[in-house]
Amino acid sequence: MVDPVSLGAITSAVTAAAGSVGTEAGRQVWGSLVQLARRAFGRGPAGEDETGTAVLPLDPGDEQQVQSLAALIFGRVYQDTAFAEEYRRWAEQAEAVRVSVDNSTVNNTFSGGHATHLYQGRDFNIGR
Repeated sequence: MVDPVSLGAITSAVTAAAGSVGTEAGRQVWGSLVQLARRAFGRGPAGEDETGTAVLPLDPGDEQQVQSLAALIFGRVYQDTAFAEEYRRWAEQAEAVRVSVDNSTVNNTFSGGHATHLYQGRDFNIGR
């Protein structure tokens, strides 16, 4: 079993949560992670906005911010045992929802001729 507070596990969980915000369950998982981060870090220390106010990297659509958030969480886990336990609970809940990230792309092209049957999409299992 992978340690849920290893850098790899934290990065995977945070990335999966960010990648799942297109679903309602994913938005809830990301929202609970954001709340956890805000309780732990307040508004800073990860940078400043245009007004000079410290902000956390919380944009799930920005891969660099997602990686920065994972690194912040990883560092905090080893500094604060109460936060580590909170993070473990969050990770268990996120796993229960089974958020996942898939960065693949599907390109369907059909040209010329006449198809009797044409299937377009991804991950088909066509059996009779």
